[in-house]
Amino acid sequence: MTCHTINPYCAALEALRAQPTHQLKQVGDQWRSPDRLWWGINSMFGPFVLDLFADRDNAKCEAFYSAEDNALTQNWSCRLAELNGAAFANPPYSRASQHEGQYITGMRQIMAYTLAMREAGGRYVFLIKAATAEVWWPEDADHIAFVRGRVSFDLPVWYRPAAGQPSESSAGFGAAIAVFDKTWRGPKFDYISRDHLEARGAALMAQIESAARRMLPQAEECGDVSPQVTDVPAVEEQEIPLMKADIIAQSGFDVWACAAAAFGDKLEYTFSESKFAHVWANDSVTDPQIALVSEDIVTKAIAIIESSASDALLTAWVELNIEEDSRTESFERLQRVAEEFAVGMPDFIHTIEQLDRGALSNIRVLRATLRATFPETQNDVWPAEAMLIADQVHELSSLPENHRRKVMHHINRMLLERQQSDEIIASALSLTATFGEHAQ
Repeated sequence: MTCHTINPYCAALEALRAQPTHQLKQVGDQWRSPDRLWWGINSMFGPFVLDLFADRDNAKCEAFYSAEDNALTQNWSCRLAELNGAAFANPPYSRASQHEGQYITGMRQIMAYTLAMREAGGRYVFLIKAATAEVWWPEDADHIAFVRGRVSFDLPVWYRPAAGQPSESSAGFGAAIAVFDKTWRGPKFDYISRDHLEARGAALMAQIESAARRMLPQAEECGDVSPQVTDVPAVEEQEIPLMKADIIAQSGFDVWACAAAAFGDKLEYTFSESKFAHVWANDSVTDPQIALVSEDIVTKAIAIIESSASDALLTAWVELNIEEDSRTESFERLQRVAEEFAVGMPDFIHTIEQLDRGALSNIRVLRATLRATFPETQNDVWPAEAMLIADQVHELSSLPENHRRKVMHHINRMLLERQQSDEIIASALSLTATFGEHAQ
C-alpha cells in the first residue's frame, strides 16, 4: 500500500531512481542482498516469507514492506502468522528520520521495534554489518552468527553509472546474521562461512530451477503456460570432506561439531560418519527431524558449538578493550585462565571487567581473582574438548561428585598442557579407577 502523503525519504528515493546517471556513493542504503547468500541464509533460518525492508525491484519475498509502507508502523507478528514463516531484513542504515511523528529509518529505532515484535512472536532474521561497536548493535538478539569472509552486496537495478563510475562493486565488509526469536534454543553466538552459505544457496536455487523445469510440461499440458525455459547447467555434486580441518573450512563448524559429538574428535572421519554429520547439521543441530540422533549426542554437539561461541565472545571483548598490538597475547592468556577454571565466558568476562586493565597482563593476579570468585568445587562447566575425553572414561559418571570434578580438572589441565588424547584418556582412566577403589 502507498501513503497518501509521500514522506521525504520516499520522495528522495524516487528522485534518485529517476536520475539518468548515478554516482556510486548515491547508492546509500539501497544495496541488495546477493541471491546465493540470501538463499543460504534462508535454508538455515527460514523459510522466509516476508521482506521487512524492500521495494518492487529488490524484494526477496512476494510479501514485503516498502519505504512507503513504513515497516516500523506495521505488525510483523500478525503478518507472519498469516504467511506461516519467518521474516528477513537487510535494513537501511540511513540516519534516523520521521514522517508525521513516525520513524521511517534509524538503526536504533529498527532494532528497538524488532525486539517489540520478537515479544509478540515470530522469527526475524537480519543480515547486518558486523559493527559491534555501534550503539545499535543487537546485543539482545537470540542468536548472532558472524560470517567468515567479507560480503559484497549487489547494486540496485536502477543504478546507471555515470562516466568513470564502476558498474559493479567489489567492496565488501564483515557481516553477521542476527536472529530474533524467543523460541530459539540454539547457541547465543556462532561463526559461519560465507562460502558455505553461498554453496547451500546455489544448491537450493538449482533444486528450485530443476523443480520448475519438471513442472513446466505438466502446466503446458493444462494450457496454463507456454514460455520457453533455458537450460540451467547442472550443479556438480561436491565431494563430502572427511578431514576435520576440511569439514570446518568447507562445511562449517556446526557440521564438525555434529561429527565430533557423534563419533569423537578425530583428524579424519569415514564417508558415512561425515555424511551423517552433514545431514544432521543441515537438518537442525538442536532439533533434528531427518537424522536420528539421541538427546545426549545433541546436547554434546550444542556444548561444542557453545564453546566456539565463547571464543567469539572473548574475541569481541578483547577487540573492544585491549590495544591492538597486545590483543593476541591477551586473548591467549585470558582464554587459558578461563579454561583452567572451566568458567562460563559471560561470567568470566564479568569478573575481569572488575579488574584494572593492567592486571589483565598478570596471569597470577588473574588466577588469584578467579580462584577467589569461582572455587574449584563450583566449577561444573567444561570445555567441549574435555567433555569429549570424559565420554571415553566410562566409569567417570559413577564416581561421587567431588571425585568426578577432580578427574575433570585433571583432564582439563592435561589438555591445556597440549598432551596427546590417548595419554589423557589413560591417565583419567587410572585416576578414575583409583577413586573407585577408595570408594568401595
